[in-house]
Amino acid sequence: MTAARRPQPVADKLPAEGEEMELSVQNCLEGVGISLLCDLDVLVFVYRHGASLSSADQIARLIGYESTVVSGALGRLERERLIERSQRPEGVCLYRILASTDAARQRCLQQLVSLTKIRAGRLLLAKYLQPVGQNRDEKKLRLESEGKWLCLTSM
Repeated sequence: MTAARRPQPVADKLPAEGEEMELSVQNCLEGVGISLLCDLDVLVFVYRHGASLSSADQIARLIGYESTVVSGALGRLERERLIERSQRPEGVCLYRILASTDAARQRCLQQLVSLTKIRAGRLLLAKYLQPVGQNRDEKKLRLESEGKWLCLTSM
C-alpha cells in the first residue's frame, strides 16, 4: 500500500523579501501608472481572463467593487495604455491587455500580477496602493453626488 500524497502548501512568502523587493514593487507601480488598489484588481482580472466580453457592472459583481469604481478603474487603465476596450452597441465591451513595446513595463506588469497570487505579495502591494475612497476630496465628491450629507453640531 502506498502512502497517500499530501498536497504541498502554497508558498506564502516572497522569494526576495526585503528593501530591494519593496523598492522594485514601488518602481513597478509607478512605471505602469497604478496608485489605487481597485485599479490593480481590475487590471489583474482582465489580465487573467484574457480578452473578455463583459460590462463594467459584470466585472464589478465578480471582483466585489461598485460599478462606478470599476468604470473609473477601467478608464484609468485605458488612459495608461494598459488595457484596450472596444465599445459594443449593447453596452458590453471587449477588454484586453495591451501588449507593451516597452520590455521593462511588460516585466513590471507580469511581476505585479504574479505578486497578487500569494498573500505576502498582496499585502506588499496593498502597502503602496490607496484603497478606494482614501482621498478625502474623492470621498466628499462621491457623497455629494449621491446626495448624502453629514452634519455635525456642537452640543
